[in-house]
Parts: sequence; structure tokens; C-alpha cells
Amino acid sequence: MNVTKKQLDVFIALAELGSFSQAARHVGLSQPAFSLSIQRLEDAMGMKLFQRTSRTVFLTAEGQHFLPLARNLLQGWETTFAQMSNVAAIRNGRVAIAALPSLAAGMLPNVVAHFAAKHPLVQLEIRDVLHGNVIDLVRSGQVDFGISVEPSAELDIDFRPLLHDRMVAILRNDHPLAQCETVSWEMLNSERLIVMSRATSVRSLTDHAFAKAQITPQPTMEVDLLATIAGLVQAGCGVSVLPSLCLPVVARADLTWRRVVSPEAERSLGLLTRRHHELSLAARAFLEDIYQVVPNGVFSAFRDHIRFEANIEPSGRN
Repeated sequence: MNVTKKQLDVFIALAELGSFSQAARHVGLSQPAFSLSIQRLEDAMGMKLFQRTSRTVFLTAEGQHFLPLARNLLQGWETTFAQMSNVAAIRNGRVAIAALPSLAAGMLPNVVAHFAAKHPLVQLEIRDVLHGNVIDLVRSGQVDFGISVEPSAELDIDFRPLLHDRMVAILRNDHPLAQCETVSWEMLNSERLIVMSRATSVRSLTDHAFAKAQITPQPTMEVDLLATIAGLVQAGCGVSVLPSLCLPVVARADLTWRRVVSPEAERSLGLLTRRHHELSLAARAFLEDIYQVVPNGVFSAFRDHIRFEANIEPSGRN
């Protein structure tokens, strides 16, 4: 059965006005076109909806039964397209992002604030999880995209670099290494070393850098959270080494950082998306805010250690 919205409009107008001429003017049709629309609706439904006399038009029993249903159909139709208009204008919807905890805490707050000011009714979901969980959430479609380190070859995941950061030593201001311009891996290995746990991508990067320097580290402590590292270093329990993107999370007035060399260690971070999957309009708008806000945001204070991809360099706009 093919019934159009226009036919519903025509039916309801005639049912309410009881006159072909008045109803035709109401919906903006000529009277012949209006009558043809009613006839086609009745043919499609296989029943008479109106009883006609020389002077009046009134609903049949079947027409009376159909009238509230037609009104509900029309209201549902209009509501559906109003909601889709809101989606197109990004007045509602949902954006779900999975990100490494350091990025969720350091990169995303400014982006979320910027996005929410423009699209207050869009629901945002931030999953701050480890790298393996980012991959799983993207692959399963539970999130629109992820922000993490570059993954190993994943046939169903695309990676687009956003930025690159290098490793820095985290030190108390009064620590002897704070007097150095740079710090080597060998120098760090001579200290009480506080590192992230083996489940984290930061630990993988740290171990790889030590291995390149032909050093087998002997950490004093392993922890799961960046805030714990900051507190332990601040208390004088040792030193640590972290990617530069962690600095907004661990920065304290009595802590400082130095670039780690011999060799330098750099990582790439970016967007992880499902291959051949189109992002929603709301998710694309959030990505645009990442490009606009991140280079000008909290990380701009650490530009000596963070390198942005060319397509998200600051635009010069405030």
C-alpha cells in the first residue's frame, strides 16, 4: 500500500472541513487534483472513507476509524523529520569517544567545553581507557572514534595522525637533574625510577626507549595513574619519565620536566576509526573542534615537546 503524506493532509482537511472546495484551498490544490488524491487514497486502502451527497461530505464508519490513526501517522511523520532536521543542524544526537586517560584528562576538556557551548543538546560520552580497550571500542562500534597511539596493523581500523610528542623526565625543582638542559636514559636509570604499569601504552614506549639505549631499567615503583606519579615525584620518592602530552595532568608548581635524549623517543597519536564507516554529523563536528581547539589549547604551553600535524596547526583565530 502506497500512501503519501500529502494524501494524509488531504484526508484530514476534508474530514475536518467537510467541503471539497474549502479543503482543496486549505491544502493548496485545485479541486480536481484534490478529488483525485482522495480517490487514490481510497483505492490504495480498498475502502470508502467519505460518503458524498449533493450538499455534504461526511466520513464513513471506516473513515471515522481511520481519522485518529491518520492524525497519529501525520504527527509521527512530522516529528520524525523534525528530529532529523535537528540531527542535520547538530541540535541533538550523541558523540562517543574512547581516549587514553592522559588524553581524556589533558586534551579533551577544552574541546568538550567548546563543542558543548555550540551544541548543548548533543550527548557526549567519553571513555577513558587503555589503548587495547580503545581499539576494541572502535572496532565494536560502541564509540564513534578513538584517540590513542598508532596501533599495530589493524585491517579494520584506520589511523590518522594528529600530533607527536616526545618523552620528558618528571623531576622535583630541587632535584640535581633539574639543573641539566636534557636528561639521558642512563641518567634516569641511576635514579629511583617511578613508571607506569605494564598494561599502559606509556610503559611500552618507556621500555622500548630504554631498550634502544641498551639499558635494562630497574623501576622502584609501578603505578596505574598519572596523578599518583605526580604525587610520588612531588614527595621526593623518585623521578619519572612520561610523554609530553601527560604534562597538563602532572604539572605542579614544584615539579619540572626535561627532554630525554640518547636516544630521543617520540610517539604518534591520532584518530582511530572503523574502516569504511561514515561518521555522524555530530561526530564530524566534534572532530572539527579537535582540529581547532587542541593546538591553541592547553598543549600550546608545551610546544617545545609536542609537534602537531600540519592540518591542525593553529589558524590564528581566538
